[in-house]
Amino acid sequence: MVRDVTVFSYGPSGITLVTLGSIRLQTTIEAMVLQSLLLCREQETVRLFHRALDDLGIAVEVASVASSALEVLDTSKFDAVIVDCDDVAGGSEVLLGIQQSPSNKRAIAIALINGATSMRAAFEMGAHFALDKPITLERAMRSLRAAHGFMVAEQRRYFRQPVDTNGHLSFGVVKHLPCKVTNVSEGGMAVALREQVSPNWMVEVRFDLPGIPETLEIKGEFAWADGKGHAGIRFVYVPMDSKRWLGKWLAERVEEDETADSRSKTRSRRSLAI
Repeated sequence: MVRDVTVFSYGPSGITLVTLGSIRLQTTIEAMVLQSLLLCREQETVRLFHRALDDLGIAVEVASVASSALEVLDTSKFDAVIVDCDDVAGGSEVLLGIQQSPSNKRAIAIALINGATSMRAAFEMGAHFALDKPITLERAMRSLRAAHGFMVAEQRRYFRQPVDTNGHLSFGVVKHLPCKVTNVSEGGMAVALREQVSPNWMVEVRFDLPGIPETLEIKGEFAWADGKGHAGIRFVYVPMDSKRWLGKWLAERVEEDETADSRSKTRSRRSLAI
């Protein structure tokens, strides 16, 4: 059970105060919004990172104790994890725990250090960036901007973009079985089909994407199946041409989402100014 732990969740819609009890409240992650976790007790540092992350369009969830941060890492996926290693008891264990979290081992890890932990030690524990305290807004922004491109690329790999298109599957003795493709990412896709399939079966996929002139051909394996006509495919081999077209299509969807989000924020700011 988690006791006396309060998490401030900062997102595009504002600040949400969540008190954790025996059951952690789950929040809905908006499509393609980068997510970060900040373990820190100092309100000024929290305020500074909140400002820097908000400027980059990155939502942040703040924990003040190591135990709650470790729990959050077990139940949620983040694109970046910022850890105060020296001024939060157990901070170093959280930094090490990022590598042990199946959902977060590829997250960008940023260590905040204050003399007890050296930069070399922080990097050995898995940090990609290490910042000496006290933190300034300029230094925080510089590090976050450097990390931002890696965060976007990694999220694009796993984020499933909704789509409604036709495809064909070949596996075992089954050839060119029609299916519906319901979402796709750089690393996999979901399909709707009538036949029963089992995880780990190898499969060849052919499908079209709106606006893409060529049919994509990809080899993969079934990662899951719900027995109700839905299955997930993990990509194993993506030929260069298909990889290029898929990356182009996903990048365009990301740009559309970011443009829509920027317009929404502009309208919100104008409304607040009136």
